[in-house]
Amino acid sequence: MTLSCTCARFSRLILVVLATQLLFLFAAPLRAQLTTRPLVHNGYSRPYLVYRPAQTPPHPAMVLMLGGAGSTAQLTSEEFQWARQAEQHHFLVVYPEPVATNLSKPIDRHTNLTFWDLKGSRTHLVPPGMPPVDDEGYLLAVLRDALHRERAARRQVFLAGFSSGSGMVQLFAAHHPELVDGIVAVATPLMEPPLQLARPVPILYIHGDDDEQFSGFEVNSPHFATTPHGNWVTWGSLDGCRGQQAARVDGGIRFSWQQCKGHVPVVALFVAHLGHDWPGSLSSHWNDSIHNAAPLDLTATAWEFFASLPGK
Repeated sequence: MTLSCTCARFSRLILVVLATQLLFLFAAPLRAQLTTRPLVHNGYSRPYLVYRPAQTPPHPAMVLMLGGAGSTAQLTSEEFQWARQAEQHHFLVVYPEPVATNLSKPIDRHTNLTFWDLKGSRTHLVPPGMPPVDDEGYLLAVLRDALHRERAARRQVFLAGFSSGSGMVQLFAAHHPELVDGIVAVATPLMEPPLQLARPVPILYIHGDDDEQFSGFEVNSPHFATTPHGNWVTWGSLDGCRGQQAARVDGGIRFSWQQCKGHVPVVALFVAHLGHDWPGSLSSHWNDSIHNAAPLDLTATAWEFFASLPGK
């Protein structure tokens, strides 16, 4: 047998092996993944979670979802049902990790709640010699790390939040509008609005007219928008809007600002008989209630708002 014949057979064998591997690769079903990303910020270990659906474009949109007091990244990933929307619309979901009130003790949903520092009435108690908790700086680190690791679209970064998470995403967007392409905030207003924004921010703000949990923050927030309607007015001012419209919709009233800078939407949805709740979440019973005028899925509503925004 000649050397050339042996080399030809060896080459064919290599091609067969490569073809088999490629066939296996493309035949294997793609799977969604919930991945933990380690991150240390200000000396505190605060890993975050990333949900990547089975199929995404090369540079997918990214939603950061923040839960309320008592939440964790894991609980938030389960509670708000973002995976369903992500699978259908092919975007990433990032779940940052809040920390407990007293960082020297284990998290407890009754005696040692986690929360986001939205400049309200709660304060983190840090161990001796440790720096203060910086939630805003942490979210900035999460955003930058996730953009780099996940190769997400830099002009399709959205934030959504419930309760203290709502106040936090508004605060973050107000301080870093150049990094945020839209926010959906549910059940808590912006506690300390700045005088102006560097760039207009699209916002959908949702609040129930039976929700009174926000009122306890007023005493510690001198610039607090004292009503949900006041918060919507605040955002209209920040985004340089000039006119208002109101319309009745199923289950409530929709307010919208007109002629805003950059033509960004500034919308508020006030839901009749809704308390401190995110309808469509696992723990919500809103859609089973006799009081609701129409079923609601705020996660789907949030994504519809984000998807309606023009690409930057």
